[in-house]
Amino acid sequence: AKLVRPAMTGGPMRPLLVTALLALGGVAHAEPTAPHGYAGAKLGGIAPLDGLSPFATVGVEVAYVLPAASHHVAVGLVVDYTQPTTRGTEMDPRVTGGSYTWQLTERELGVMPVVLYRARPMGTITPYAGIGPRLLLTRSTVEDDGAPTIEVTEEVSTEFGFGVPVGGELPLGPGRLTGELLLQYGTLDHTATGDSHAGAVSLAVGYRMIL
Repeated sequence: AKLVRPAMTGGPMRPLLVTALLALGGVAHAEPTAPHGYAGAKLGGIAPLDGLSPFATVGVEVAYVLPAASHHVAVGLVVDYTQPTTRGTEMDPRVTGGSYTWQLTERELGVMPVVLYRARPMGTITPYAGIGPRLLLTRSTVEDDGAPTIEVTEEVSTEFGFGVPVGGELPLGPGRLTGELLLQYGTLDHTATGDSHAGAVSLAVGYRMIL
């Protein structure tokens, strides 16, 4: 009896099709290119822990990602600005009515070198945390907030502290969307307003362009 072998469907195109599908699958699951650094900006709010009112904060950042640490460690610089305020009333028999109201505006420019550790991605989010010293340039202005008028008092100082940022990155377009919580602390040695501290908690969202 003559043995009849069934014909292979697809002919010679089938091996080529399988090879093409495997190649596409490899591209789809390829790891993203490791970043060399990033530059970004962020906007959020700050809640001071020294009696000042919550206020908006803005900042910019730039960093270099270290290849020697498998691109998990970045060293960078963050600059941010805010100007929270507070108001109060003082009793003083020397003024008309026996009291006066005042407003304190604290303009703060923070400069923070930072070391960040970027953990392995958890799904689409890359968690990170860091620490760094903070240089705080402040200008305190006390002025009247009603009648009678009091003399404006200003005091400028340079203080030191530290900051601990904790956040996450989410890929979006050519860069990454970020959400960050910053814990910061520093001392304020002022003559006009008395000794205090610059402890605060801030929450911000931002965008990093990958370099």
